[in-house]
Amino acid sequence: MHCQIVNENVQKLLLKSDILSENINVEMYSLGSVSDKSPLVYFTDGQKMIENGTLNTLRMLTNKKRIRPAHYIFVSTIDPETGEDHRNTYFFCNENFVTFFEQELVPCVEKVLDVEAKPEKRSLIGISFGGLNATYFSGTSNLFKNYALLSPITYPCDDYLRGIAFREGGNLNIFISTGKQDAEHYVKPLKAIYESKGHRVKFLQTKGAHDFENWNNQLEEVLNFLLQKQ
Repeated sequence: MHCQIVNENVQKLLLKSDILSENINVEMYSLGSVSDKSPLVYFTDGQKMIENGTLNTLRMLTNKKRIRPAHYIFVSTIDPETGEDHRNTYFFCNENFVTFFEQELVPCVEKVLDVEAKPEKRSLIGISFGGLNATYFSGTSNLFKNYALLSPITYPCDDYLRGIAFREGGNLNIFISTGKQDAEHYVKPLKAIYESKGHRVKFLQTKGAHDFENWNNQLEEVLNFLLQKQ
């Protein structure tokens, strides 16, 4: 794996992953008066989230002190050379994508940021199929203690159920949301299984659609839940 800074102004990284045999673009933004003890929030679908206003929303919320300072890491699923979107490959219960985070992505990011984070300081946020991916992480990895599953669509695979069911200790913080006529069918079993394992769960149902406007409007509530005890 080769980890290269390609734009120091925004701390943009290009990771040449040996595990995925792909190049991954990552953009990192430290918002507010951060320190080496500030939390780290990882977004999948990172490029699309930036393009659709997530970063602007985070800046506004931070500037108005409605959310605490944090490091935000946007992990793209789009190949920087071909433009191909690999999200379905990465997000559908892909063990290699978890290994990529554990062995390549997180060590590289936190080395560049010069922080040594523990799971309690890390959050993973996924939207739609990215919510499925975050759910899979919650049952297979110890990298993160905090998760946000925004409109999770889980039908492509069910390996995550086994991981959650057999994971020891109910010590995760899980935010689950759905919009109107959005992901209601999928969030009910997710909420139930997390609660049955003793995890701390917050559920939000909005009147919004399956779109970035809905997800961006949830960020203040999401982050105040995930980061409040860090």
